[in-house]
Amino acid sequence: MARILLVEDNREFRSMLRNLLRAAGHEVTEAENGRVAIACLRSASHDLLVTDVLLPEADGTEVIKVAAALHEDIPIIAMSGGGRELPAVVALALTEAMGAHRALFKPFRDTELLAAVDDLLPDKRL
Repeated sequence: MARILLVEDNREFRSMLRNLLRAAGHEVTEAENGRVAIACLRSASHDLLVTDVLLPEADGTEVIKVAAALHEDIPIIAMSGGGRELPAVVALALTEAMGAHRALFKPFRDTELLAAVDDLLPDKRL
């Protein structure tokens, strides 16, 4: 079981991802924006960060920078569906350059996220 910090501003999508990760046996802490995510990173350790790129109050690139600075070995999965101003491919390229270990384009399949989690946390499998 891994301790996963899940950062996603869309409540319904975050809930679906939380349920998926919990069903896979992981402990999930949720953050609805970048500011809350950064506070979570400062207050507790996590085995994995799963973050959206486009977030209110501090974007995903800032969350990734803070995560890498505080927990240099934390694996990071960045997700993006893009937005009006930033195509998903550009958003994910930026996050990979900043230290994300995997990038997922929304919408993605449940199996894609679970495979990325398993690849990044092989010693945390049930």
